Amino acid sequence: MRIRKHILAALFLAGALTASCAVTNEEDANYSYDRVMKAWINVNYPGLKPFGDTGVYLLEMEEGSGPGMTDSSYIKAHYTKRSLDGTITSTNVRRIAEQLGNYKNTNYYGGNFWRLDQGYLPDGLESVLKTMRSGGRVKLALPHSASSHNYSFYSAFSNTSESDNEIIDLTIDTVVTDIYDYQEKAIRAWFQSHYASTDTLTEGLYFKKLVEKTADTDTVSEGASVSVRYIGRLLDGTVFDTNIEDTAKFYRIWSSSNAYSALSINYYKSDESKFSSDNGVVDGFGKAILGMNYGETAVAVFNSTLGYEDKGKSPSVPEYSPLFFWLQIEEKD
Repeated sequence: MRIRKHILAALFLAGALTASCAVTNEEDANYSYDRVMKAWINVNYPGLKPFGDTGVYLLEMEEGSGPGMTDSSYIKAHYTKRSLDGTITSTNVRRIAEQLGNYKNTNYYGGNFWRLDQGYLPDGLESVLKTMRSGGRVKLALPHSASSHNYSFYSAFSNTSESDNEIIDLTIDTVVTDIYDYQEKAIRAWFQSHYASTDTLTEGLYFKKLVEKTADTDTVSEGASVSVRYIGRLLDGTVFDTNIEDTAKFYRIWSSSNAYSALSINYYKSDESKFSSDNGVVDGFGKAILGMNYGETAVAVFNSTLGYEDKGKSPSVPEYSPLFFWLQIEEKD
């Protein structure tokens, strides 16, 4: 309790000092936030200096013993972000989300993938991560002046306000040099294990028909509209989307705002650009549908290039995620 009072007093004093000083138009907006951060550091970590020239304060660090980083490494990480008063503002750790009462079945808690040189992470944090290895853990104080970056559409920092000072606790689960080779090995092994097949429709897309129709009347004609039922999963089995209501309820992702009707797809096999513009589905999904006839059921797994690419689809599909779909084209009317 005494420490908390000291912290609040220091923050109040920093705020008062900031308010008493006239801020000119030329003065950086970071200034007041950085003074608050320095006051917090002085109370909690007296004498601690920033890490190099990044402005980040390194509070705790375990380097890790796995593969190290390069400038273009991809890392998979779990994180928890806190404000200076200790309030947790964001996490992708399931246990913590459950403890806070914030856990949602529609959110993914398996870790986020980031590439270090894409500009999605704060520069100061990126500089620290480059000194670490897989299995490492770091806790750092990130002042506003060290957090300038382009925010990822889906990452630990996607909803961060640039005016906030933050404490970030981050664990590196995996370090990957080539994310696409990593995915290819994963999806090939997964598909062979689950469906005893390594057949592909195109590079990066493994496909198998579970129910096949071969009669001429089952062939989908160019320009026809087909009705599709689907279940979308990540490779760890997480169901992130479906238009089958019972499935949505079973996996607790049901929403009253969804109609759970069959997806209408316009079938343009000879013009994939028209197919994409008319139907608005990811490439892997579309390519699989174009390989099917009326009444058929199939499964497909494909890499992130054919899915949601490096951004993912918040909040259920993380970055660089291979996707698996169970697909069924309904019988012809």
